[in-house]
Amino acid sequence: MADQLDRCTKAGTSYLTGGEGPTLLFLHGIPGSALTWEVVAARLQEQYWVIVPDLRGFGQSDPPGDDYYMEGQARAIRELLDALDVTDCGLVTHDFGGPVGLTMMRLFPDLEIRELVLSDTNVFTDTYVPPPLRLAKIPLVNTVFFQLMVGNRFGLRMLYRGAVKEKETAPWSNFQQHLTPSGMAMTRRIFQRSLADLEENYEAIERMLPDIQNRTLILWGDSDPFFSTAVGERMRAAIADAELIVFDETGHFVPEERPMDVAAAILTFYSPEQSEP
Repeated sequence: MADQLDRCTKAGTSYLTGGEGPTLLFLHGIPGSALTWEVVAARLQEQYWVIVPDLRGFGQSDPPGDDYYMEGQARAIRELLDALDVTDCGLVTHDFGGPVGLTMMRLFPDLEIRELVLSDTNVFTDTYVPPPLRLAKIPLVNTVFFQLMVGNRFGLRMLYRGAVKEKETAPWSNFQQHLTPSGMAMTRRIFQRSLADLEENYEAIERMLPDIQNRTLILWGDSDPFFSTAVGERMRAAIADAELIVFDETGHFVPEERPMDVAAAILTFYSPEQSEP
């Protein structure tokens, strides 16, 4: 296997890619970049054509247009797929990449999504928000608060310390590669907007859950400080025939903390025959 993925750019979106075969599309969360999925995708390129984009405003992708949120990001990913002549793919997501991927499925039903992977993400309008984060609803105060919390390197270092359980596999030296000036600014804006009104932002996504017919794998860290395993269990109940895997001693950033275990789980999920003796 060639461990190195290639870096390319099309339609304003930078992405990592490699391999041949059925297409797997990976979407990262926040804070994050294509590097979130780099180790996992490099492992899976033995059997798949992997496409791992930086969302707009993150990594090496161009800044977003007027819409930097779910629909704008989803449209940019669809533009990339069109530029690559991709009409069907498996979809693998983490954190904010989950809502972006589901929004893409909602906006573009002609795009054939085979299997779906959702990792440590929120898809509900009433997910618990700790009291300090409820400041997102207060104009002006919210911007200052979230700039201090996730809009700078010091605040994101604190987030890393609390959210990453397996720091040997996912060291700070790797994690800070996500923290470009644009990526930090976009993290703050998306974080703030998401928490300001979960009901408005996530209503369309929650409503589509019972209608998802794709085979679905849900991956979770047992020590995720943002979304408890109860959120993963609820998601499994909401999506028909979904499967849930919880990783022990793992925080929020499952693809980076448990990359080889995640790759094995995805490989088995997409190719069940791989698990047969």
